[in-house]
Amino acid sequence: MQFGGAAGTLAALGEQGLAVADLLAAELGLVAPDLPWHAERDRTASLAAALGVAAGSMAKIGHDIVLLAQSEVGEVGEASAPGKGGSSAMPQKRNPVDAVLAQAAARLAAGQVTVLLGALAQEHERAAGGWQAEWQALPDLVRYTGGAVARTADAITGLEVDSTRMRANLEVGGGLLMAEALTLALAFQLGRPEAVHLVQALCARAVTAQTSLAVIVAADVQVSAVLSPAEITATLDPANYLGSSGALIDRALERYHALLTESS
Repeated sequence: MQFGGAAGTLAALGEQGLAVADLLAAELGLVAPDLPWHAERDRTASLAAALGVAAGSMAKIGHDIVLLAQSEVGEVGEASAPGKGGSSAMPQKRNPVDAVLAQAAARLAAGQVTVLLGALAQEHERAAGGWQAEWQALPDLVRYTGGAVARTADAITGLEVDSTRMRANLEVGGGLLMAEALTLALAFQLGRPEAVHLVQALCARAVTAQTSLAVIVAADVQVSAVLSPAEITATLDPANYLGSSGALIDRALERYHALLTESS
């Protein structure tokens, strides 16, 4: 609330300054500030930071979608629509346009956050440049952040997930990404130092032979002495090594719904 007189002292209202400010805030449905707004810009900066974080979160989602939609990855794709995502140069392409625009909006938002944080250093009780910069930066920040949120919502609505391609990508490295799981499974029987040494050797052999880790492990006498074929198969299956992913997702969603309840 911009109320306080020339220097923010409420001097024109005598001893009733704070009372009048409180009444005005109540009339407008606003929170009365502890200090006049003139050079105390932390509330504006806090709003800017919150909007910047929101925009950055949208950028993270958009960035992941763009990476997963790359031709050489091909694990997700935005929902198709007439005229959406096509390429004039490469007809076969389907670009993740909403995710791209979400990232662009988020980067523009980040630029405005810098302006608003820089405006914290204002001269005495009346700014000469910093306050005036806020007039343009804050509305732009709200627009850019809103654009990032809207475009992210469009990107994830109807997002197409190719689980078959995901599984194929996991197999590209010949199963080497499951080396940690194999190490842990062996460590229960062999001890961690020996298990680490053994798995390192197995991985090196798989790379040299240009074959999968599963083939090398199945033929190894040391491994077969402590793990059954079924245990080896289960250990090298990425689907069995998701850890607490499901629980973490559930917890995040529960927190989100709790925040919605608190704010309603």
